[in-house]
Amino acid sequence: MRLIGLLGVLCVAVAPAMGSEVLYTFDITVGSLTVDTTPNGIATPDPVTVDLGGTFSALISQSNGHIGDSDTITLGDANLANVDPIVISLAGLATASIQAGSAQFVGFSQPVPAHIMGGAGTLESDANFNATIFVTGLLTTTFSTSAPAGTLLPFDFAISTSVSESDVVQIALSGIFNYEIGVSDISQTLTLDLIIDIVGTAHVVPDPAFGGLTALGLAGAGAWLRRRS
Repeated sequence: MRLIGLLGVLCVAVAPAMGSEVLYTFDITVGSLTVDTTPNGIATPDPVTVDLGGTFSALISQSNGHIGDSDTITLGDANLANVDPIVISLAGLATASIQAGSAQFVGFSQPVPAHIMGGAGTLESDANFNATIFVTGLLTTTFSTSAPAGTLLPFDFAISTSVSESDVVQIALSGIFNYEIGVSDISQTLTLDLIIDIVGTAHVVPDPAFGGLTALGLAGAGAWLRRRS
């Protein structure tokens, strides 16, 4: 009966860790950034798509060690940037260039967690964007910005896990960030729709407390067995 009692205490101690908030860091496995310019006919090529890489984090409130329906997700820090340079001709009079790593999404500001239903959903979050754009042509101008969108943007997401305990979690995330620049060379204000489409993978880090309690339980059971033999 002592062994049963010991294992019972272990189960009670571990149970809270099985249903809690987990902060995941996702590495981008597939990602793209598409720049769609308005008004139409000003930019060439339009749209233009390049690879997007980096990481982002998400806080997921999950139950029983598994991500499922009615659990919630909140986006957090990010380090996403264009892998390739972006070069756009503007009406043949100027060229806008964004060097590799110069269009960055550095974090999300999501005030309300989004519910996961059927492994998918839509969340509303602001996004913090940094960019440096070099414009050359009739005049040479550099645009630099470091600011949020200032409004909540819709992001569609889909979540999948490898097993019931969610040891590998994958998120597909897509959304649009709007950014305006005024280019005096062509006397035109341009709206750049920055379209994010990424897939990130995270691996669950075992809970140290769970590992310690498990080891304690096994050691206690071994000691009890030795006393019985």
